[in-house]
Amino acid sequence: MRGSLIGVVIIMTVIGVTAHEFMEWKSAESERRDAVCKTAQQHMETLEIQARAMAAGLSVEGYAEAEKAEVGKLVSALDTATNDAEVEAVIDAHAAELKTQDAATDAELKNQGSQQFLEQQLKKQRIPTDIKQEIKRAEKAVADACV
Repeated sequence: MRGSLIGVVIIMTVIGVTAHEFMEWKSAESERRDAVCKTAQQHMETLEIQARAMAAGLSVEGYAEAEKAEVGKLVSALDTATNDAEVEAVIDAHAAELKTQDAATDAELKNQGSQQFLEQQLKKQRIPTDIKQEIKRAEKAVADACV
């Protein structure tokens, strides 16, 4: 009787230790996976910024400065707003400005594409193939790491 009680205690101890170690391993694996996911997402964001800068014909630093200036202008306008109505008006004006810029870009591209007989070439900033491939690899890494 005493021998089977000792056997049960040993089995229960082994099961408890195994369960505890498994939980610690799962926790460490989860933290590692989160870190890998975050790193992959940051790399993807960096590549997207680089591609947008190339498409705009700017350096990454120049693109960051232009983006910072645009954000600074919006923040300054929001800081001068004194009530909710003015804040909404600033946001609406900013959204309208972005839509106007998009429409102007679309019109320019359409105009250039339809007037090739005037020897106007469509302006395209080329994103190198290696950057495109790296973006695809980064997208796959994010998809794999952030399941």
